Parts: sequence; C-alpha cells; structure tokens
Amino acid sequence: MSEYQENIKYLIQRPKTPVIKPPMHRSIFNKSIQREFKLNKGCHQTMGYAEFKGSGPSEFLKKNTRKVIRPFVENTKKTIKNPDQCPCYPKKPSPKKKISRNFLSENVVDVVREVPPLPKHRVQDSRNGHIIVLNEAGLEPSYVFKKDFGKLPLYIEKILKKNETTRLLEIERIKSIKPPLRRLPEEERYELLTGLKTNWAELNRQFLLLPMLTDSVTKVNRKAYLENQLGNLEKDITLLEKYPALYVCDDEV
Repeated sequence: MSEYQENIKYLIQRPKTPVIKPPMHRSIFNKSIQREFKLNKGCHQTMGYAEFKGSGPSEFLKKNTRKVIRPFVENTKKTIKNPDQCPCYPKKPSPKKKISRNFLSENVVDVVREVPPLPKHRVQDSRNGHIIVLNEAGLEPSYVFKKDFGKLPLYIEKILKKNETTRLLEIERIKSIKPPLRRLPEEERYELLTGLKTNWAELNRQFLLLPMLTDSVTKVNRKAYLENQLGNLEKDITLLEKYPALYVCDDEV
C-alpha cells in the first residue's frame, strides 16, 4: 500500500477550488468593424457579367491568323560599293616599295669600321701556364672608377630628406606645444627640500608605529602605501640634493 492510502487525512475528499479566469479582451471597435464589413460586403454585386463575346469551338487560334502591326522604321543605311571613293572613309596608305639590300657589302663595311677590341688583362698564376682574366674573375677594381662610386643613391637621399623634414617639423611642433621652463631659485629649492624632509619624517614616524603583526588586509595595504610614499619622497629629496640647478614648468601640460 502506498503512503497516500495509509494516511487518514487523504480519506476525506476535499472540494476542488474553481479556477477563475480573467475576462477575455474585447476591442471597443468590434461593433464598428462588423458594421463596416457588412456594408462593404456586396459593393461589387451590381457590376454584372463582363460583356465579352467568346469565339466558338471551331474558331480556335491558327498559325499566321493574328494580325501583327509592326512600327515603320525608315531604312537609313547606304551601301557603298567602292569605299575608296567615299570622303568619310580614311584613305589607305600606299604600299611601300621594297628596297633591295646587299647584306654582304653592309657586313664588309661594318667590319671595316668596327673598333678593334682592347687586349684583356691576363695573368699567369701557375707554373703550368694557367691564365686568368682579372676583369672577368672580379680581381680588377673596375667598380671604383665609376662616376657614382661612393655616393648615396637618389632614393636614399629622398628618404633621408623626407625623414629630416619630418623630424624638424616634429621638433617645431613639440616646441610650440611645450611650455617655457624657468630655473628653480635657491630659496624655493631649499623650501621644497625642507618640506619633503618634514613629510618624510612624519611618514616614517607613522611607519614605525605600525604593528609588528600584519594579519589583516587593511594593515597590509597601510604598510604598502606608507612604503610607496616614503620611496617617492626619498627619490625627490635625492634629486633636489644631487642637482642644484633645476628647471621647472609652471604651466600644466
């Protein structure tokens, strides 16, 4: 037996609570829409049937029975029998006359007029008679005798000029943006140094008063904050003591 049958409270039948549904939404224009629909329902009933006389079953459509009216186009083309006689047609160039050439005599003349080649710089580098040509072997300094030897190429000069102009423009821009500097007087430097040392002494006193045991996040953060502030003050004090001549900017960048 299940637990519901063994329990006594399930023997008494409880009345079912009725589910109350919210009222269904009805539009306020429902009646007006129904009225307009009934009025416009038969608006096309008075037109009647279309007056069209249909063709009989024997009068079906056959080939070439329908009249097709094409638009009239005037023929403007003119046939030219001889295009050479037409003034608008470009004249053909007259064929050139072939000139007969005597290649044998031309070759003889070329050989006679040709400049004899210069002797090559040859060197014997072994006792067996091995000869090398210095120019062909790359052992003769021929490149140093060129006109543009030791000069920068044109494309590198253009790049350098462009970089130089951009560098000068950047320097001018920085000078125009950067505010003027002034030298820090000795009295103001001494006052700054005295104030920094006073602040350092006060922070050092607070640092020494910290508890030995840092067992919470607050203590750790407090100790790290004081150490950071002391380090910054020490850097500023060292800077002021090391450099007596300092330049400062009064305007905010």
